[in-house]
Amino acid sequence: MRSHSRGDRFLRALRDDRSGNVLAITAASLIPMMALIGGGVDVSRAYMARTQLQSACDAGVLAGRRAMSKTGDYGNSEKAKANTMFTFNFNPSTFDATNVSYVTEDNDDGQVLGTATATVPTLVMKLFAKRTIDLSVDCMAELQIGNADIMFVLDTTGSMGNSISWGEPTKIEGLRSAVRDFHKTINQAVNDNRTRIRYGFVPYSMTVNVKGLLENGDMPYDFMADTTNYQSRLAVFNTPVYEQNVQDLGTVNETYGSAISSSNCTKYGDNKYPSSSGKNPDVSGTAPNPVTTKEYDWVSWKKTGRSGNTDIGTCVRRVWTTRTTFTLDGYKFTTWRYTEAPIDTSQLKRFNGVAVATNVTNAMTDSAGAYDPVRLAKMNGSTASGVGSTNYSWSGCIEERKTMTPTTTLPTFNPWPEDAYDLDLNLTPFDEDSRWKPHWNSIEYSRSNYDYEDSTSSRSTASGSCPSPMMLLRPVELSDNVNDVPAWLDTYLNNLVATGNTYHDVGMIWGGRLTSPSGIFASNVNLDADKINVSKHIIFMTDGIMEPTASGYSAYGIENLDSRIAPRNYASTITTRHNLRFAAMCNAIKAQGTTIWVIAFGTSMTSELQNCASNGRAYYSSNTEQLRNTFKFIAAQVADLRLGR
Repeated sequence: MRSHSRGDRFLRALRDDRSGNVLAITAASLIPMMALIGGGVDVSRAYMARTQLQSACDAGVLAGRRAMSKTGDYGNSEKAKANTMFTFNFNPSTFDATNVSYVTEDNDDGQVLGTATATVPTLVMKLFAKRTIDLSVDCMAELQIGNADIMFVLDTTGSMGNSISWGEPTKIEGLRSAVRDFHKTINQAVNDNRTRIRYGFVPYSMTVNVKGLLENGDMPYDFMADTTNYQSRLAVFNTPVYEQNVQDLGTVNETYGSAISSSNCTKYGDNKYPSSSGKNPDVSGTAPNPVTTKEYDWVSWKKTGRSGNTDIGTCVRRVWTTRTTFTLDGYKFTTWRYTEAPIDTSQLKRFNGVAVATNVTNAMTDSAGAYDPVRLAKMNGSTASGVGSTNYSWSGCIEERKTMTPTTTLPTFNPWPEDAYDLDLNLTPFDEDSRWKPHWNSIEYSRSNYDYEDSTSSRSTASGSCPSPMMLLRPVELSDNVNDVPAWLDTYLNNLVATGNTYHDVGMIWGGRLTSPSGIFASNVNLDADKINVSKHIIFMTDGIMEPTASGYSAYGIENLDSRIAPRNYASTITTRHNLRFAAMCNAIKAQGTTIWVIAFGTSMTSELQNCASNGRAYYSSNTEQLRNTFKFIAAQVADLRLGR
């Protein structure tokens, strides 16, 4: 048998004896345990740093894209705002981070892209030669728009044809560019071809234009009145004209009853002897009653003797007698009477040419009377003759329907006046008072008296203006090319004209009417409402304060004669009253769920304009560049900023 040494026996005993093994095992596993725990600590710390880095990256690109929405460019200023927001949201000292970098840029899709990097030192893993952890995150901000209806209510008054400063385009040219910029920004925001965007337009000045609504069948012709009271003029015919019938009753010779001188015989032949009060001819009776006329001439004188130093003799004259009777032929023009008068508008409202009497100098009528210019033109060739007329067609602008009867105190609109049909956004016309009237500048005349004036002096029609036609909400074509502007939109903007005074309330009334979900255009407003959610917006832009005119011709007639807004002798209060109506309309529109954005372009941001806007959405633009940036900014707000990855 093999013998074992003492050494061998010790080792075997040590091997078989398990007491005290824990210490050895713990010592052997300490290093891997430290690596595992330390790695978890450092990874957790790196994760928190990365989370903050990602949040800061997101905040930066959102700030940069928002800044880009205001200017349309992504340059140094916009990048600086992105960097400022990044720095505000990421604090390197919290993690002892180094090599912090943040780089942003934009792309052709209107997105702002960002990359943020940082290096975070390890706390434990550095014992195992892992001294730092490198972090890198990407971020992106873009505009994403849902379905939206946007109604542009645009001031196109005369001042929009001017430039704010020398060398700048006219304000209306700037407006056209701004709306195009708005559309380009919306184009950038759409990333789903199922998105529906619609634009509508209400150009306004002293009234609005419904031509497109009528011709397209969006608004029935029955909504327009067949007869309208205008401050016009009547042609007065009360000067009779007679046709004369002359009857020859024959010629006789008369001999003077005694001898007279030759000179007196001549006088006798002229029917002026023996009384110089005689006449030639001798007329008895007065027209139009029958008139007898005797005409005389000298025939002969024959000497029969002398009386003192004068030769005397017999004198003969000839007498021609006629009888004239009169038949009434008609009446000629006497004067124009300037007054309010009802005039037929049944054909005018359908855009048919309507003849209007304009030259009555040689006109005659069968019957005496006062005739409005349309009726008189119709009479020509039947019961009138010699009437010169001009054909007119309606432009499509309107006089508003009946409003509340004004009082000397200012209206409060609390409670809402039931008889203010013009302010009711949802009322369907049901009688002449609730129908709109054609705005007919060609037959509207001003005057100095409230009631009427008879005058033959030359007068011109009252000053008035008609903006471009309104347009209901219609889908707008969106394009992958953000610079594409639909041809119809481009044409519409080019056709905007600058004319007239500023009536903000008229524009806002129709902006509200064309966006009301319960009104006469509800089928258009609520299109597909059962399938999609749609945000509704009015963008109201003006370059001036409320500026109604008492003597001009507006949607409320000639205000100092029609007295629809203010009672007689209170024309000086019409600006205040129109402002109150404007405020009432703004509140009514906001109550129906529409967001109002207000832009004051080169004019004061009045309290009325500021209060009209929804939740502070009122903006001031001092020049064309700022106007374009404001429209782009509003488009970005309508679209909303979204984060992407």
